Amino acid sequence: MGRKSIDKIRKPQILEHFREVVNQEGIHKASVAKIAKKMGVSPNLVLHYFDSKEAMVIELFDYIMDQYIEYLVDAISNIQKGPQRLEALIKTMFGLGKNRELLSEKSYYAFYYLSLFDEQMKIRFNNKYKKLTRVVIMEFESMPFLQDLNRADSKKYAEFLVDLFEGFIFKANVTTNPEYFEEYGEFFYKKAWAFLKNETTVEAEEPSHRAPETTETKRFVKNLSL
Repeated sequence: MGRKSIDKIRKPQILEHFREVVNQEGIHKASVAKIAKKMGVSPNLVLHYFDSKEAMVIELFDYIMDQYIEYLVDAISNIQKGPQRLEALIKTMFGLGKNRELLSEKSYYAFYYLSLFDEQMKIRFNNKYKKLTRVVIMEFESMPFLQDLNRADSKKYAEFLVDLFEGFIFKANVTTNPEYFEEYGEFFYKKAWAFLKNETTVEAEEPSHRAPETTETKRFVKNLSL
């Protein structure tokens, strides 16, 4: 087995053990020595693949986020392009399953904290948000009857969905209610889907405040409702 093949096996193994240590003890208490002990190897072996703990932090973030985005894409890959596929994407984002496992880890939220002080981590977070937003935009733009929406509008819809999702996930993980995800996941998914089908609505008794609908908006709402 060549050196590159060994690297492809060893590095993910080290990251998985690093992930376990962070989830159990927190990122500040995680160390190369603890990772090596958990693996039953020498610390020098860990440092052979990663120059430092900081290097492992960066790669672990990429590792977790790539897993999550890959999970989302795979979840809808066998569904024909159209409203049903977009709805499935939203349901997957707010649903139970592997996505909750990936984004309920202490390590994921340790990255949030680090991004407030570390410019490199902040840049990485923003790049991952852009990648996730592009996944949503592609679903809008892959549907023939949504192609008349300009790029700016598609991006705004995608940003809305990603921001709603991030807020929901964060609240679900910091609330003292252990059943929050189960109790509110479907509610958020249905409300997000309804918003994207019907756009922003105002109460019937305030018609004067209703924003004028464009041709693109009418076509968007009509076709998503089919």
